[in-house]
Amino acid sequence: MTFSEKYGMMRNQARADGLKLGLFWVFSFALFIGNFHYAICGIFWMATMVFTPFMVGMFTRRYADTSLEGVISYRHAYAHGFLTVFYAALILAITQWAYFAYLDNGFVMNRYIGMLSDSEFQKSMEAMGYTKKTVEELVSALRELRPIDIALEMMWSNVIAGFIISLTTALYASTRRHYRPRQ
Repeated sequence: MTFSEKYGMMRNQARADGLKLGLFWVFSFALFIGNFHYAICGIFWMATMVFTPFMVGMFTRRYADTSLEGVISYRHAYAHGFLTVFYAALILAITQWAYFAYLDNGFVMNRYIGMLSDSEFQKSMEAMGYTKKTVEELVSALRELRPIDIALEMMWSNVIAGFIISLTTALYASTRRHYRPRQ
């Protein structure tokens, strides 16, 4: 199999796996929003965040087993994992943009601004060395965020997390049989 055939197959499988992971993240985002109403949603939201690297590892391992006869290099496993997370981040960013643009009406930001404006929280921030002016600047910066700003920020955070997640999941998914023994 040529490099271009492997790359095309990897991209296609990463898109399919990214769709599955993206839908999982959309569910996780719904749990995050539900956390503001029901505390139990916060526990499940954290569980979905913890489970994400395991899903990426399982997707990459399954891709290696089904498409590559169980043999995959670290770089190939890393590329598949990273592309999977990248495609999932795109799906989640579109969902977050739509939520913040059309459904949220400032609910989440008002909750965070309320938390930052709380006198107890401000005392704890001052104890950590932040001035009241710094907190006020943070509140004003939060008020100026547009839905697209929030979605893009979260997307890039997910891409960076995917970079780190893929470093470790590629270790799990790659096989030693792929490498030639030293002579």
